[in-house]
Amino acid sequence: MRYRVNGKQVCKRLASYGDKFRNVKSVRPLAEEILQPLNDGRQPGDPETLKSFVELRYLPYARDHKRPSTFKGYNNLYKRYISPRVGGMRIREFRTIDGQRLLDGIASESPLSASTLSNIKTFLSAVFAHAKRMGALDDFNPMVSTSLPEGKATEPTYAYSREEVETIVEALKGHARLTVLLAAWTGLSLAELRGLQWDDIEKDQLTVRRTVWHRTIGEPKTEARNAAVPLLSHVKKAIAAHQKQRPGTKFVFEGVRQFPIDLATLGSKGIKPALEGSGVEWHGWHALRRGFATNLHALGVQDKIIQTLLRHSSMAVTMGFYAKPLPAASREAVERLRRKTK
Repeated sequence: MRYRVNGKQVCKRLASYGDKFRNVKSVRPLAEEILQPLNDGRQPGDPETLKSFVELRYLPYARDHKRPSTFKGYNNLYKRYISPRVGGMRIREFRTIDGQRLLDGIASESPLSASTLSNIKTFLSAVFAHAKRMGALDDFNPMVSTSLPEGKATEPTYAYSREEVETIVEALKGHARLTVLLAAWTGLSLAELRGLQWDDIEKDQLTVRRTVWHRTIGEPKTEARNAAVPLLSHVKKAIAAHQKQRPGTKFVFEGVRQFPIDLATLGSKGIKPALEGSGVEWHGWHALRRGFATNLHALGVQDKIIQTLLRHSSMAVTMGFYAKPLPAASREAVERLRRKTK
C-alpha cells in the first residue's frame, strides 16, 4: 500500500499472498489500521495521547456541538490547567488514579474554587465519554470515580431586593434603565436580553427565541427557556416608551450596525458609575435574575412557579442557586415561630 505521511510517500507491504489474503478486500482491514490514525491526525502505530485526542478530536467536536460560551470555557480550562500537565499520557492507559492525581495537582498548585474544579472534572469526563464513542477508549470513563479536591471558599452570590432595584432604576435612563427593569421583573439572563427583538414582545408577555453571546446569535439554552414570560404593567409601559424612541430597530437593545449593544460593558462602565453615592453597588446582571427568584420566594410564591418563571429545567437549580434567604424574611420566620409558641 502506498500512502503519504507529512507529504512524503510511504510504501508498506501489508501481508504475504496466501489463502487468507488473496485480494484487495481481504487486506482492507490491515490498511485501515494504518490509514485511520493518519486521518484522525495521529501517527500510525503510535497509541493516541490524551493531548492529541483533545486538541484534534474533542475540541473541534465541542466547537461544533456545544454552545459557544461552553466551548470557550472548555478551551480555556484545557489550555490553562490540563494541557501543561498531561504531556505524553496515552488515552488508553489513563486510569482513575491518573485522573485523581491530575485534579489534586491542579488544586494544589492553583487556588481554585470548588465550582472551577468541578468544571475541570466535567470537561475531562466529557472528553473520555467522547473517546468511548469514537473508539479511542474501550474501558470505563476513568473520571467517574474521582473525587473533587477541596477548593477555596467562594464569595456568596448576590441577589437584589425590590428596594435596591427601585434605587437602581431611578439612577438610570435609556438602554440601561429598561434593561434593568426587564432583568429585575422578568428574570431574563444577559444573553437573552441581548437577543430580545420587538417581535418577541406581545401585549402581556414576551418569549425568548434567541440568545446573543458576544457576536454569536444562538438558540435558547434549553427547551424550558422558550416558555412565555409575563410582563408587569410598569415594564410594558417602559418598553412602549423605549420602542417609540427607536423606530426602525429590530433588537430591543440595538446598537450600531443593527446589532445588540454590549450589555456587560454597559453594566461595568455605565451602570456602575451611575450608582455611585446611591447606597447600592453594582453586582452584575445575574444578581437581578437571582433577585427576581429571591423576591418571589420571600413573597411566598410556590417553588414550582418560581422555577417556571425562571424557565429552569430543574427545581434544584432554582432553589439551590437562585432563591436566596433574605435577612428580613429570616427574622420574620423566627418571629412567627415565637408567636406560635406563646
